[in-house]
Amino acid sequence: MHDIKYIKNNIKAFDDAICKRGGVPCAKKLLEKHNEYLSFLNKKQELQEKRNLITKSFKDSTDTEKIKKQVQEIKKEIDEVSLSSEKIYEELHHELLLIPNILDAKVPEGLNENDNKIIKEYGQIKDKDFKTLDHVKLMENKGLLNYNEAIKLSGSRFSVLKSDLACLNRALVNFFIDHNVLEFGYIEYVIPELVKSSSLEGTGQLPKFKDDLFQTNFNDLWLIPTAEVPLTNLNRDTILKANELPLRYTSFTNCFRSEAGASGKDTKGLMREHQFGKVEIVSITHPDKSITEFDRMISCVESILKKLDLPYRLVELCSGDLGFSSTYTIDFEIWMPGQNQFREVSSCSNCKEFQSRRMKMRVKDEKTSQIYYPHTLNSSAVAVGRIIVAILENFQNEDRSIEIPEILRGYMNGKKKF
Repeated sequence: MHDIKYIKNNIKAFDDAICKRGGVPCAKKLLEKHNEYLSFLNKKQELQEKRNLITKSFKDSTDTEKIKKQVQEIKKEIDEVSLSSEKIYEELHHELLLIPNILDAKVPEGLNENDNKIIKEYGQIKDKDFKTLDHVKLMENKGLLNYNEAIKLSGSRFSVLKSDLACLNRALVNFFIDHNVLEFGYIEYVIPELVKSSSLEGTGQLPKFKDDLFQTNFNDLWLIPTAEVPLTNLNRDTILKANELPLRYTSFTNCFRSEAGASGKDTKGLMREHQFGKVEIVSITHPDKSITEFDRMISCVESILKKLDLPYRLVELCSGDLGFSSTYTIDFEIWMPGQNQFREVSSCSNCKEFQSRRMKMRVKDEKTSQIYYPHTLNSSAVAVGRIIVAILENFQNEDRSIEIPEILRGYMNGKKKF
């Protein structure tokens, strides 16, 4: 959500930021609508003052019926002006909700993912004397991944995992949570996987990305696309104390996405499903400290991937590929030998005050009495299904057995391979 005062005082900078994302300049249009809204408010105030003056003359008047009629006419006019001002306000509010966040100055310009910038690589891609099977073929042959059963239950883009594969899924969840809590101090939460429209509006999924979501027909509830939504909204409509910051949360949830824009992509497998598990981390921090907090998030995800001994790279997203709510994002991509390419497994994003404004989350400094909007940050730490794919393809042996990364063996009853 954007501050109309900022837009008024920074017209060119605001339009330039929108254009950098590939959008159309809109500051003038927004300000015209805002001025129209203000004119209705001024008109309403003038009418109320006029009504008050006439009402005061009521006791001394010899023609009270005339005054009553005048008051009624003014009241009707006030009601009409109020309706007009509310309509303009709703239109302006809706238009502001559809405008993406302003990019950080360090975001590289580009049109799409082909213009993203690789900024770091870690780990060695292992040369193998045999052809690596992709995870789908490998696990279906072993009877551990079943798509016919999933289709029977729910249709396409779902999967059924069992036995050792289900155990690996659970091991990863427990490892991710333990790592985030014990080593990086995030507070673990168990949160609802159904949220109200207002929560999705707060983090930026609504109204723009309605088609990507699953809506229920019960109590204005939607299935969450990421735990970022309920975790960040824990403090919506709240004034926090400055000495409480930073707040750091983590949670495992199932996530649900329609994949409306992914027709024909990864239709089978764990890479792009309607339902998938993910451990999320969220931070709420002072504006001056969000860059440091972002670097801390990067370290958290890097630590996970290093412990799993998976080759990865960090990719800085360009202006044309950045998410709606983010000002700056770095993706983590892992080498998938069965697909012969790097694939994204996590995104770390700094949203600055964009989300806190939308959800009216504020902070009060008790020493200065200053009230300000905190910065919010989020990261996948990490998408469970995609890490399973990475393990199955990177730790695959010639006999098609799978070595279990050492860090996970304690979570799998000491098992070293399956």
